[in-house]
Amino acid sequence: MGPFDRGLLLLYSLATSVFWGAFLLALLGWRPVLDATAAVFAPERREIVFAGLAVLIVAGLRLIYASVKPGRRHDKVALIEENSIGQVQVALGAIENLVTRVVSAFPGIREVRPRVVTVPEGVVIQVRLVTTPGLKIPEVSQEIQRQVKETVREVTGIAVQNVRVLVDNITAVKPRVE
Repeated sequence: MGPFDRGLLLLYSLATSVFWGAFLLALLGWRPVLDATAAVFAPERREIVFAGLAVLIVAGLRLIYASVKPGRRHDKVALIEENSIGQVQVALGAIENLVTRVVSAFPGIREVRPRVVTVPEGVVIQVRLVTTPGLKIPEVSQEIQRQVKETVREVTGIAVQNVRVLVDNITAVKPRVE
């Protein structure tokens, strides 16, 4: 969801909250709300009310579309080389799959969730892990950082500026695959 849709969601949420709050107060018989409601829904203001409702309906449809449309994650790429013939690019998802394969090979790693971000000098990789209880995290984390950096460099030619390892959980139970 982009910044426009997030702003629209904020305004839509505020408008619907105010509407339903006023509706609740009107049901409870609070006189100032009943008077304001009668003034707003007066027959001479019908067009304004219909226009406001139409804007809310269009905004709601836009938010539904924004929530179900597929993301653009596959469009993000890291540039390897640009020469007179053309460009060579690697999708960030491909680098994430490579990192998953490298890190999953370590004993004691239950789950791997990598994230790759491009920077001007190459890429930064964050690896979130779920490990087994007996794992020596400092030693294994350093080895993971070293192997991820070397493998990504060898396979793609992209410079890895930083590999961050975050252990999300230490558990003996293998996570369920969905």
